[in-house]
Amino acid sequence: MKIVIIPGFMGYPEEATFEELGEVLESKGHKVIKIAWPHLPENLEKYSFTETIKSIREIIKDINHKELILLGNSMGGGIIATKLATDFNPHKLCLIASPYQAGSEDDLAGKYKEWQTNGHRDIVSSKFGELKIPFSFIQDARQYNALELIFQIHCPTLFIAGENDDKVPVNVTKKLFDKANEPKEWHLIPEMEHKYKHQPDKLKQVNKIIVDFIG
Repeated sequence: MKIVIIPGFMGYPEEATFEELGEVLESKGHKVIKIAWPHLPENLEKYSFTETIKSIREIIKDINHKELILLGNSMGGGIIATKLATDFNPHKLCLIASPYQAGSEDDLAGKYKEWQTNGHRDIVSSKFGELKIPFSFIQDARQYNALELIFQIHCPTLFIAGENDDKVPVNVTKKLFDKANEPKEWHLIPEMEHKYKHQPDKLKQVNKIIVDFIG
């Protein structure tokens, strides 16, 4: 299988979230493709869902859909993976701690007006340092609503949510699950936070669920 891992907003391929997961999947004979969001951090005016979707389409366009598995993490990765799944009909889809729309019922919702007023949002990235993310990012992101897309997907879909996630509340990911077609799986991880890469036991638990689901 060709497994495409899409990090979340401000995420990157080298994150601990995906390190061991990628190694285990490759040891099982899968090819793992970790996506780097284009234009981050060198051209933030072009950093967007739309540009990232366009880039991933080019990467996966020649992959047989029966061999394609999409894995999206958090706000950006989950919504983008859902959008791509409607176009490419993958073998399986994995959505980890994903909301259905940027700025709707997630932690960005409360920051939207201030972001709009300032024209940018100051972010400190663990990899890139201090960045000013333009308001155009969230404007672009909000045109993608996974609740309006998920019903088009008919492949087996995995949903994982964290009980202590303060960025994407459990009920938000659950809305996506409830609207998704069968076959689907729901896993709620007790005490798991949004950045579960800092919780080694939760990271191993999530990785095992993903590996077992992919097979």
